[in-house]
Amino acid sequence: MNALPNPLDFRRRVPGRGFVRAVWWDFCAFLCWSYLKLSFRLRRLHRERVPKTGAILVISNHQSFLDPMVNGVTVWDRQFTALARDSLFVGPFGWILRSVSARPIKREGGDLEAMKMAIAELEAGRVVIIYPEGTRSPDGSMQDFKRGVLLLLKRVKPTVLPMGVEGTFDAWPRGRKLPRASGKVVCVCGEPISGEELAKLDSADALAAMHAAVSKAHEEAREYRARWVGGAR
Repeated sequence: MNALPNPLDFRRRVPGRGFVRAVWWDFCAFLCWSYLKLSFRLRRLHRERVPKTGAILVISNHQSFLDPMVNGVTVWDRQFTALARDSLFVGPFGWILRSVSARPIKREGGDLEAMKMAIAELEAGRVVIIYPEGTRSPDGSMQDFKRGVLLLLKRVKPTVLPMGVEGTFDAWPRGRKLPRASGKVVCVCGEPISGEELAKLDSADALAAMHAAVSKAHEEAREYRARWVGGAR
């Protein structure tokens, strides 16, 4: 395991947030990492690609309810805000989600207030993760991206960090109430992309470029896991 992030470095890691928030994030991240490592032998590749400073828009494929945990412990050093479907924000679980900066978004038609919040987070130099497919994959494969991601790109022009996750569909597919007890999960950080450069493209080309970057990271994760499951790793 890499060295744990330093909570005293919170001004770089999560600008405008306090020490207590950084400590709570690290505690929750450690619990998530422990669970994912013990149950699914999580492997995180190219974590050095996560920018140390500045606004980052993390975009990832979406296979499972496990994905936010997987993405979160992969970019552990930079606490992020996640946009999650509003039906999850109920009871104690909803409180936990909010405490680690997750925010609800309506599945149908989007949520203007949530997008405004995401823009504010990026403008403050923090990190936001979204799943441009809009919902979990029905079969584990990547789906087309929705256009909502373009609003964040055009308004703020953050660095875009593509990520690819593989194995979470097998661990907890749609339609299954609880995750399986074990499995193998891989998360790959792609090469960061300049938001300024993406914003110069027309909407269709920018969306295609982001989809291609996530697809490349996902393919690397898929190939790595295939070798791993096959016994080569």
